[in-house]
Amino acid sequence: MKIRTLLFGAGQGARQYIENNSSSREFVGFLDNDESKHETSFEGLPIYAPFMLGELIYDQIVITTQWALDVQKQLINDFGVDVNKVVLPEKKQLKKPTPFLNPVSLDLARHIVKAINTLAIERELPLATDFGTLLGIVRDDDIIPWDDDIDFSVPVERAEAAEAVCQRFVEEQPRTLFWRLEKLKNNAGKSAGLLIKFTDPNGEVSEFTTSVCFRENVDGNALHMPSLGMWYAPVEYFDQTEVFLWKGTQIQVPKNYLSYLSFVYGDWKVPKKDIQLSDYAHTREVSFEDVKSAAMSCELLEQSNAR
Repeated sequence: MKIRTLLFGAGQGARQYIENNSSSREFVGFLDNDESKHETSFEGLPIYAPFMLGELIYDQIVITTQWALDVQKQLINDFGVDVNKVVLPEKKQLKKPTPFLNPVSLDLARHIVKAINTLAIERELPLATDFGTLLGIVRDDDIIPWDDDIDFSVPVERAEAAEAVCQRFVEEQPRTLFWRLEKLKNNAGKSAGLLIKFTDPNGEVSEFTTSVCFRENVDGNALHMPSLGMWYAPVEYFDQTEVFLWKGTQIQVPKNYLSYLSFVYGDWKVPKKDIQLSDYAHTREVSFEDVKSAAMSCELLEQSNAR
């Protein structure tokens, strides 16, 4: 018998979770804190307000929003849901199949890391290779096969210089792919980061995103702005960078990068394929109201046509 499942968060993560788990679960609807979605539908299923939980029949609630820890507390503390019925899925369940299992995509990812670092170093921009990209390079000497994007961070004060580096990168790429550069910003127009994306008209390269995320210094912590500071680290890791030689190319990494990896991942030396949000060593609570008020959106800055 399939598990009757409510999904909390009507978005892309939920869509992918349904695709990945339809054989074992019966999806009965969505919960969402966004009032504008209530009494509408997504993927053919109704979207309910959380206060309606008492009227719904389900076996489990799977949290598919990025703000999983906040939602988990909401369900257990505010609505009295049995902790055993609340599921924090593995990150891979919320995303498309890993692009770096495709050798062509893996080669492109290596090229992106090298090329953007080279441009940043030329311009004395303290752009640090970050998160899973940093972890793979330091621990495995390569991109992690089950990762799904490329991550960089840069102080928000250098946002303009970072944008120039990304624009230059896009301009220099061969036109075998369709490239675009987007700016991530909140409803006040404040930039939170840059996204480099591509599509392959021939379908040979699996798509992935390169994120250049801005970090803001608040009370001694470098807050990751796209997540509204859910991910953070002491500012000492990002006030300057170190240079790490990788496959013949100098790349920039956070200062004291081994300590930084421990701060983010805890025991980072042991590969963990099925990582969950709760596995991170340090995260900061971000409320749904903060997310709603920020209203992040993307603005197209540049694009290039494949030929």
